Formats: sequence, structure tokens, C-alpha cells
Amino acid sequence: MRISSAIGAGIAAALALGLALPTYAVPQDVPRKADLPAAASDRAHQALAHVREILEGHDETAARRSVHPTREATLALRDLMQVRGQLRGTAARQADRLLARPAARRKTCTPRICVHWSDANVNRRDDNQNGRPDYIDSVRDTVDDVHLQYRAAGYRAPRGDGDRGGDSRTDIYIRDVGAQGLYGFCTSDKRFRLNGPFDSWAYCVLDNDYRPGQFPALNPLDNMRVTAAHEYFHAVQFAYDAFEDSWFMEATATWAEDEIFTDINDNLQYLRHGPLRRPRVPLDKFEVGGLHQYGDWIFFRYLTEQFPDGIGMPVLVRQMWQKADGSAGGQDMYSLQAVRSTLADRGDSFARQFARFADANRRPAEVYVEGADNAYPRAPVSDSRRVRTGQGSGWIARELDHLSSATVQFTPTGQTKRLRVNVDMANRSRGSLALVTRYLENGPPVTSLVDLNRIGVGSLTVPFIGGVVSRVEVTLVNASARTSCWRRASSPFSCFGIPRDDNLTQRVRAVAVQ
Repeated sequence: MRISSAIGAGIAAALALGLALPTYAVPQDVPRKADLPAAASDRAHQALAHVREILEGHDETAARRSVHPTREATLALRDLMQVRGQLRGTAARQADRLLARPAARRKTCTPRICVHWSDANVNRRDDNQNGRPDYIDSVRDTVDDVHLQYRAAGYRAPRGDGDRGGDSRTDIYIRDVGAQGLYGFCTSDKRFRLNGPFDSWAYCVLDNDYRPGQFPALNPLDNMRVTAAHEYFHAVQFAYDAFEDSWFMEATATWAEDEIFTDINDNLQYLRHGPLRRPRVPLDKFEVGGLHQYGDWIFFRYLTEQFPDGIGMPVLVRQMWQKADGSAGGQDMYSLQAVRSTLADRGDSFARQFARFADANRRPAEVYVEGADNAYPRAPVSDSRRVRTGQGSGWIARELDHLSSATVQFTPTGQTKRLRVNVDMANRSRGSLALVTRYLENGPPVTSLVDLNRIGVGSLTVPFIGGVVSRVEVTLVNASARTSCWRRASSPFSCFGIPRDDNLTQRVRAVAVQ
């Protein structure tokens, strides 16, 4: 893994529409995730406690998940697998039990996957009289089709697991995980060396019926399908890097499920937890027990709608995973590095796309292909002011962490003609960007960049005529991806790092002029 470098002072000036952008190379200093301090015993016990709470939770936990089922088991088990070697005695035996594959008496296979179940755990209805429950046939056919679609899109197949489960094919186990408030999960029983490589096989567990009493949002078949697509993408991810950044794994798996089953739209439930409704939460923050990382899928939807090329699925996300490849000989970039490098390969920049993404989220119905039909929520304004000629808003300050944004809205009152916007932000090299969007009474919005100097100060004057312009919005952006990697085993951010540009005060004011 390589440490992320500064965004670069030239990006802000190049952001204006129509300007060519330089290509920024990935920095060459190469500390790796193997440099992360060894897992302390307390971290290992915390990981064990987290998995126990998920898989053996108390009654109140199960009650909460009966209303909002979760997908958090996959990465919790992954984390436990990573630190298993730090546990001893009873704790080690508990971990081994939780990481073990479920027991199953029967199985059915395709050339690619095997489904394991016990008759006591599933409805035995067998309308086609082939000797297998109809539900098992549905799971087998669905997962096999998901596998084929990912392969057709160019993704690596899940790694073979030797003779575990009977042979090297990817194993799917059927169990009543809905009783625990879980959709399902994928994990691995491979033992890893601390210095890699970091690719792995995986096995998956799906619920035995997805009945409405446990999964009220969708019908059972759609719940099973979308879960299969989401969890099997984790198995694909494991074939690249089982220990990639958690936010990136969940965000791209949630993106992928909608690419495979575009009409199910289960991932809409997460939009209010991610950047669309919470733009001031850093994009790469993984919330343990929270849902922000699932809502991050909208960032990858935004990017793939800008770069839609591909067969079946846009290739952009696959190219990111190819750069994140932690197998022997892989580039082993961490998440933000892989995203930035992939965009740079296309002559674009992460900062440019993140700023446009932040601005676009104020009008998702117009920007996203499915935004209107699926009623995407709109990012909130941080402040709103009405201004008239000769009147100023005063300075409005917002503290922004890395990869976050805030929008301030100005509405004309009286006979105004122009609005002068001043911004006083952190140094441009720390990721500061500001976009001004005029919303017209008739016509599409017009977006301009505020030209910041080196220390982050700039201004822009735009038309502000009442009856012509309904409002002007200024989106303040902290697009910094700078971080010091492999510093804290408990860091919720990319590469277990410490972000270098948090808590930055960004200020804006506006004055209506003749």
C-alpha cells in the first residue's frame, strides 16, 4: 500500500468546465498494510465480542434487526479472522466456532458453486419433483447466474478453497440467519500471513427463507436475489484483497447488487445514511453498527454514470479493484488510492469528481439516471440566507473534515442584479474547492468554480436577478484524500490512517450588488 499524497494545487484551477486536467501519478513511497502494528489482544477480544453480538445477540439486538436487518456480519467476521492468532484458550475456541462453516447434510452444485443445506432448515416443497426443495433450486440458479454476470463483466472468479465443502467450488450454506436479523454473509476460513498476500477464498451463508416476518422490505425471492448479488460480490472482492478498506468493500458491493438486479432497488434504503443526506460525514468513514458505508454506493453510481463503458456492468469499479489487488504481484493500492489512480488513468481527477458529486447531490432527480423515478433524497443545505441589494450575508463558517461538503443557499429579494460570492478557505493544497450553482426559473442550473488562490481565498460574481434566478448555492468542499496510513488499528478511515486535513474552517459570504 502506498500513502496518499496531497491533492495538488493545480486541481482547483483545472476544475472549471472545459479545462484539461493533469494526470496525477500515484505516489511511490510504499508502506504497506503489513506495517500496521500487530493486533493487540484487546483488539482481538473486541473483534470477538463484536461477532458474538452479531451472531449471538441479545433479545434487544434481535428485535432491532427484525425491523432493520443488517449486512454487517461479513466484515466483522473478516476482522475476527484477521486477529484470530492473538486469541488464546476459551476465546480462541469461541472464535473458531464462530468462523466455522455451518453443518449441512445435503448439497447441489453447478460447475461453479455448491449450495449446502439440511432439510430441517428449509421448506421441503418440491413442485418439479427433482428431489430438492424449490427454494434450494432458486438459490443455486440465482448464485450461479450472479457468478456468470460478474465473470462476464471481467471480474476475477472467487478463489478455489481446495477440498473444503467437498471440492474447490465456492460454497453457499443455507441457515436461518434471519432469526439473528442478518441478510447473510461471506467470510473465509483461510489462515493468513501478516505480510500477505491478502487474497482469499470465501464461503457464503444465506437465509433459509427470507420470510416477510424477518425481512419486511421486499418479497422473499427479491430479498434472496439481492443478498446473493451483494454477498457474492464480497467473495469476488476476497479474490482481490480480503483486507481492503471496509467502506470500499461495502459501498461497491451495494453498488454491484443494483447493477445485477436493477429493478429490486433494495439499496435505496441506505441513501439517507450516506453522502446524499449526510454530506458532512467523510466519504470513507466506516461506521461500526451504522449504515453510512452502504449509502456510499451512490458515489460509485455517480462515477459510473460519468464513465458508463463496459459490458453488462461499467468497468470503472472493476478497474479500481484491479488496482486494489492484494494477491501476489498485485498493485495492492488502498481504496482511495485505487479510486484516484483509476480516474487519473482516464485523464480526470478524484478531487474534480468529488466536488461535482457534492454539488450534484443537491439535485439528484436531475443528475442521476434513476434519481427521479426512485425519489433519491436531496442533500440538505447547511444554511439559507435571503439577500437584497447592498445587503451582505456576513461570513458563514463551516468546519469540514476530509471528503465532506456543505452547501449554503442565497435567495434574491427585491431588485437585485448580481451576487458577489467571497470564500475564505483552507489552503488549496489541503483539498479546498468551492462551486457556485445558479438555479434559473427557466433553464438548467449553471455551475461555476470559484478561482481560489494558493491560500484558499477567492471570489466570483454571478447574475442574481429576481424572477430569473431562483437561488444561488455555494458548495464548500474538502476534497482532501491525504492521510497517514497504517497508524491506528481502530481507525474508521482508509488504510487505517489518520486524515491530515480534518476540522478545516471554510467560510463564505455573499453580497447583492447592482
